[in-house]
Amino acid sequence: SGISDFRSTEGFYSKYHEDDLAIETFLNKPDQFYVAFQEKFALVFDAKPNNTHTILAELESDGLIKGVITQNVDRLHQKAGSKNVIEFHGNIFCYDLIQITNASKQLYHIIQADIPYTKVMSQGIFNYRMGSYIYKPQVVLYGEGISKWSESVTLAQSADIHIIMGTSFLVRPFNMISYENRNRNLEVFIINNEPVEYNGPCTQIIGDTSEILKELLKKIRRT
Repeated sequence: SGISDFRSTEGFYSKYHEDDLAIETFLNKPDQFYVAFQEKFALVFDAKPNNTHTILAELESDGLIKGVITQNVDRLHQKAGSKNVIEFHGNIFCYDLIQITNASKQLYHIIQADIPYTKVMSQGIFNYRMGSYIYKPQVVLYGEGISKWSESVTLAQSADIHIIMGTSFLVRPFNMISYENRNRNLEVFIINNEPVEYNGPCTQIIGDTSEILKELLKKIRRT
């Protein structure tokens, strides 16, 4: 979909650091935060789903996929037609207007919630200040807690097969979800353009997710 990843050789972190998108940076150095945020996400709003998103939506429509748990904040799964999507790290389409009460202790007060990005962004530029207030994207920044953990584990535990794809699988606690499945017959498949570290039995398939899912769909449709 034309969106750069984070951790590959030429990914976002080849130029920036994780701390640039951390809650501490946001509260103490919002200008620095939004320089990084602007570069990473400004083009996401107009991005289109690719074959991976479309095929996953088709498999869900056919009753073969129970749901998607995604680290992505771009809502491309929903645009492609997926219905049961857990946004583990939130999304960049909604914002809260906040008042920082104590930056050193990472405390802030929400003045107004659920503001659409069109109120925050103009001509591709984030206008993130309103007087002494700041717009905060409804994403989980580094250093913040996860609100979707229980929901994600419940979905993961209901499945017999997990397909992990398009991720370095390094970010906690997202990379712990499959380990919470107590089903001894659980099968784990990893589809990625480079190997990932998984602590358990799994089948790793190295290659382009779109091409691999196309082949999977063909085989399913023939059976």
